[in-house]
Amino acid sequence: MHDKNRSLRIALPQSAHPAFAFAGDDCYNHFMKKINFSSGGIAARRSLLFLPVIICLACQSLPVSGLGAAQEQAGIPEISTPKTEHMIDVGGRKLHGCVYGSGLPAVVLVSGFGSPQEYWNPVIPGLAANATVVTYDRAGVGESEINDLPAHGEQSARDLHALLAKLALPGPYLLVGHSYGGFVARLFASMYPADMAGLVLEETQHEDNLDEIRGILTGKDLETFDQVLLPGFAAPENPKNESDFRNVTREQLKKSKPLPRMPFVVLTCRGRAYAMRPMFSEAALAAIAKLDEDLMGRLVASVPGGKQIMIEGTGHHVHVDKPQALIAPVVEMIAAVREKKNN
Repeated sequence: MHDKNRSLRIALPQSAHPAFAFAGDDCYNHFMKKINFSSGGIAARRSLLFLPVIICLACQSLPVSGLGAAQEQAGIPEISTPKTEHMIDVGGRKLHGCVYGSGLPAVVLVSGFGSPQEYWNPVIPGLAANATVVTYDRAGVGESEINDLPAHGEQSARDLHALLAKLALPGPYLLVGHSYGGFVARLFASMYPADMAGLVLEETQHEDNLDEIRGILTGKDLETFDQVLLPGFAAPENPKNESDFRNVTREQLKKSKPLPRMPFVVLTCRGRAYAMRPMFSEAALAAIAKLDEDLMGRLVASVPGGKQIMIEGTGHHVHVDKPQALIAPVVEMIAAVREKKNN
């Protein structure tokens, strides 16, 4: 149950605008200096900072080190749901994880870029009432070690596979991936198809979106894309954390095997492209919105029977803003998996 009198002040990646979602201070400041706010001044800046939706254009694409000004403080409820905590050696580093509830299939929550596992608190009680729930911090997040292993998506998927094995939780698993966590969850599903009972993606993106968005922009819009966003994409000389490996992860996903046949649901904020109104022209926004719909439709169709759910009135963190919007399809999928197993 939620403790209504207490909450954790967790710094979540900025969800207001794709240009600095999961961005570091340098990229944030670079963006704020570049954008022309002549039509709105301070009001335009405020609307940019607190827009409730995001297209995820820069999710998985911008640095997370030194989040600082590019973070927002989100009130995450403390919960009293019983749990066991573990530091698991996954081979070369130890990851911190927690297990709640009981019952199969186990639901594994895969966090967004640099986000701590506690940010799943709004949905854990509802999910743990129905099944075993696993949360964990990827390498370099929270108490989890990073050491010398790479932090790209494929290694993160291998880490998760080892963690679940060490926890002795039987598969197959129902994975829920938020934002960049959707990349990791998809790579896990491609690498370990026999371990998949189902997949739910919350506010993720298609791996081709950056290339395809750039391909439809022209004139001033293309100039903005190249001068404002692209400087934040350059990989460091010595990559260390998952932000540094973001482009590697994207390429890994492009080359990954098809997703297995399984229950598959994608949750997307409706009209998220228009969160970029201060950045691109109305014509460009309309084109990006159409492209986003096409790309997400392509992702949903990659698994026969895949389903897309459009969410109204939330920001990028659907499970924080409207927990039941995520709980409901996951619980429905749990029931469907159990029914299939019993038949």
